[in-house]
Amino acid sequence: MIAGTLAVAVALAMLVWLTRPAMRTNAAWRAVATPLASIIGSGFLVSVPILRDLVGAWAVFAMAGLLVLAYLIGAAVRWNIAHVEPLLAQHARARALVSVERLSHVVLAFAYFVSVAYYLVLFAAFALKPMGLDSPLMVKAVVSALLATLGVVGLWRGFGAVERLEVLTVCFKLAVIAGLIAGLVVFDLSILGDGETLAAIPAGHIERAGLPALLGLLIMVQGFETSRFLGSTYDAALRICTMKIAQLVAAAIYLVFFILVLPLMGTGGVDDGVAAIVDMLAPVSIVLPLMVLAGALASQSSAALADAIGAGGLLHDITGGRVHLNHTYPLIALVSALIVWETDVFSLIALASRCFALYYALQCLVAALSAARQGKGVRATGFAALAFACFAIVLLGTPAETA
Repeated sequence: MIAGTLAVAVALAMLVWLTRPAMRTNAAWRAVATPLASIIGSGFLVSVPILRDLVGAWAVFAMAGLLVLAYLIGAAVRWNIAHVEPLLAQHARARALVSVERLSHVVLAFAYFVSVAYYLVLFAAFALKPMGLDSPLMVKAVVSALLATLGVVGLWRGFGAVERLEVLTVCFKLAVIAGLIAGLVVFDLSILGDGETLAAIPAGHIERAGLPALLGLLIMVQGFETSRFLGSTYDAALRICTMKIAQLVAAAIYLVFFILVLPLMGTGGVDDGVAAIVDMLAPVSIVLPLMVLAGALASQSSAALADAIGAGGLLHDITGGRVHLNHTYPLIALVSALIVWETDVFSLIALASRCFALYYALQCLVAALSAARQGKGVRATGFAALAFACFAIVLLGTPAETA
């Protein structure tokens, strides 16, 4: 009872604080919100049960490793914002580097189209499931309506309107997460002396067969690259700073949540995906599973909007600014709708995941080439090693879920 009451109170207080006028008009917060929304996507909901099954109690360390790898890849993207973007208009001086950069943009564009469709399919499924209306046809119809709204709002009001929608959903999602964490703190303190609950925590383990899935989980912390394509709105220094903040805040949220939910990993009779999180949190309070459902809706909508914003900026860059940013949103909506209606979106999740890993590999390669051009041998070697790691994920990883 106490845990549930505190969770709701903290969530409401956080929502009020995040939606203050001072926050809404803060450019730095808006620039943080886009990558943060994408990083804390659906992966936040399913990462705990997936890693619990893969490595047991070592889930916290596995997630920490993924977050460190993502932060290092983010460093390569930040290097490219600072050092490669100024070269893109000078093709003759850096022809090979620019070619790899452009190729990475094409790869990412495909991944974004699929991810926007995927996030909205999950959103529609979560929203319709309590009403028993989650048939494939109904889900596709709702997703089409959402995409049409995105396209019209983006065309009519432009980037600012889409960004404001995305910032509001991020605020709601962060408020829900704050409430969940507060409730879990109270619960964990109440079971400190409960040996039976603590003994039920699965032992740490790792099996060779689970390594491909573990490699593929980098996609759970994907999303920081959206800062790369906000150049028409924010300058390089602000994007570099806010990407760091988004990655660090997301890392803190993931790790704190993993640590607090550790005593609940022994909960039996759980299903896969979101249902697993719901069952795991049920012993804490009846309120927390309801908050998870609300968080699921916020996660999918904010992540979809964040990727739509990233895709819009990406298409604007690919066309050299010839396509107005407002006009990219109807195109994104149209292509994503075609994916929803003409393709089994879930069968493309693995392909989209590999596209993100391939994009990161190409970005690390670009950073390595750029650093080598500047005589930064140590940095070039580090970026090259990251590129190799990402290529390994493309070839060997088995994505368990998109973030």
